[in-house]
Amino acid sequence: MITTVLQVILAVFILTGGIIKLLRIPFQVEHWQHYQYPLWFMSVIGFLELIGGIAMILGASNRYLAAGAGVLFVILMLGAIHAHIFRANQSVVTIIPALVCFILSIFVILRNLKGFF
Repeated sequence: MITTVLQVILAVFILTGGIIKLLRIPFQVEHWQHYQYPLWFMSVIGFLELIGGIAMILGASNRYLAAGAGVLFVILMLGAIHAHIFRANQSVVTIIPALVCFILSIFVILRNLKGFF
């Protein structure tokens, strides 16, 4: 039950970020320019977040789908952490949301693949 609740919370958070990127909300475009990535890449990341968020929600009934979405989120959050610290030279405090999502994603992966190995 707790895993499902965390999956939904994580999915909503990531989905929101994906939608903001896909709609190119001005504050996100400004952030993206600090990361020094092309704007088309923001759309790619937004699309991946959208797909991953949907997969995470559907993962409530399919643990392998949830684990797969968790792996995608781990990769995306590592990229976000890298962008904040190394690309934009921002304070470590700015990585807190991505770090929380990273940790929750690891938890979701481990809980959903429990007994798999």
